[in-house]
Amino acid sequence: MAIVPLDSRQASITRLLLTEARPSTVEAIAGELNLSGRIVRYNLASIDTFLRPEGLRVMRRRGVGVWVAGDEERRRALLVNLGSVAGPRVLDSEDRKLRVLAALLDASPRPVHIADLEVALGASRPTVRRDVRAAETWLEGHHLHLQRLPGVGIAVRGSEIDIRKGLLSLVLEAVPAEQLLLEMEIASDVCALGTESLGLGELAARLDLPTHRKILTEQLLLPDDNAPMAMVATLYLAIVSRRVRAGRQAEMQSGQLRSLIDHPVAAAAARIATAVEAKAGLTLGDADVAAITEFLLGFVELVDASLAPQQDDQAVIDHLVAEAASRLHPSLAEDVQLRRSLGEHLRRLRVRLRYGLPVSNPLDHEVRERYPDVYRVATEIVAALHPIGDAVVPHEEVGFLTMYLAGSLERNRLRPKVRITVVCPAGMATAWILVSRLSAEFPNVEITRVVSKTAFEEDLREGSSDLVVSTVPLDEQPGAVQSVVVSPLLRERDLRRLARILGEPAH
Repeated sequence: MAIVPLDSRQASITRLLLTEARPSTVEAIAGELNLSGRIVRYNLASIDTFLRPEGLRVMRRRGVGVWVAGDEERRRALLVNLGSVAGPRVLDSEDRKLRVLAALLDASPRPVHIADLEVALGASRPTVRRDVRAAETWLEGHHLHLQRLPGVGIAVRGSEIDIRKGLLSLVLEAVPAEQLLLEMEIASDVCALGTESLGLGELAARLDLPTHRKILTEQLLLPDDNAPMAMVATLYLAIVSRRVRAGRQAEMQSGQLRSLIDHPVAAAAARIATAVEAKAGLTLGDADVAAITEFLLGFVELVDASLAPQQDDQAVIDHLVAEAASRLHPSLAEDVQLRRSLGEHLRRLRVRLRYGLPVSNPLDHEVRERYPDVYRVATEIVAALHPIGDAVVPHEEVGFLTMYLAGSLERNRLRPKVRITVVCPAGMATAWILVSRLSAEFPNVEITRVVSKTAFEEDLREGSSDLVVSTVPLDEQPGAVQSVVVSPLLRERDLRRLARILGEPAH
């Protein structure tokens, strides 16, 4: 029997399983590879089929996790050869959108023909057009827009400074910090400016991060050049160099240019520009030095641990905490650490907004899946929050607020459980199978009632549960309580439906 080779996504999952010495949860694998738990679970059967001829098996055990069992020597040999047997590359819609953005931003203001994007993405024209529309929404949120030129292509329009900020935000959003740190250590020989197949990993590799890291370390005397903001500064400077090398100089109005050039921080920016000329062979003009000055003003404040609070910071924090306490748990109002963390985050957010630095949260998708109830509350709070200064609070702050609130709930053991009533036919055996499955897959639930269909419809108690999970359709139910009909064995499609309400399952 011919074994179908693994696609790139399956190969990534397999490689991770083969390198893990201990069982790992589906959520841990998904988080490591930036996938959903559903995608990981869906591909495990194909991976097991691929591994069996090698004497290896994918093992799954509830409460333990997933792992590969078999001969250690065969395991190592397959890990070495895995790259050569991988099948076609799989790009999901988010991957394709990011690659479209990378190609368009890097080429700007030159247009990119949609046929070139089709080849680069390995996708049909209708699919690429959908990806371009998704990319357009992202661009609009970064003060950029798409121009469609019939017969020529599509181009990103906006100021050069916004293009650079867009590239910075995109790389920070899509490339793992570990990969960026690795790129900062290892010099790349790739220096071509082609964009036909440019992805985020390729873009990061072409930025010559080691050279720019060395420049910043020498000129700014950074205490820790692996710190997050030092990495951001290195990335920004490398993007400036790449754009200047491509003939894209910054432009500023004369008043703004003079104000920045006369600022004391401009002396540090000028030293950096001189070092770029010496080490990278590029000459930066006054506007580019001013742009670096503007970035450094934000950078200096962001790395300063003694940021002074604004007068209305306490009022904003009081509002956030009061809203969260009323919607999630009253004890949040007494959490001093929550207030302290929100205060520090708010001060840094003000600086980012003031200088137009990108605000990105790589854990946004994960916290949305793990804490859907807290995320909904955070969304409502951020939507009602007044502008900070002259800037609108960015949507990425929803994920950050969710993390702070969920952290407080977990830290103080206040995480509310979802109360569930389980309903079944007259025979109760199936109900207890379902109860066991629900408790194992969703630790945040509390089974408050287990009743037959007849008994449930005779006693429709309001407020006794937040959700009704039934193995049979119900004729009567409390009006305000949502109900879901599932299989007693809680199949994959049932898990998907419940995950939309309860968050991602634990296995």
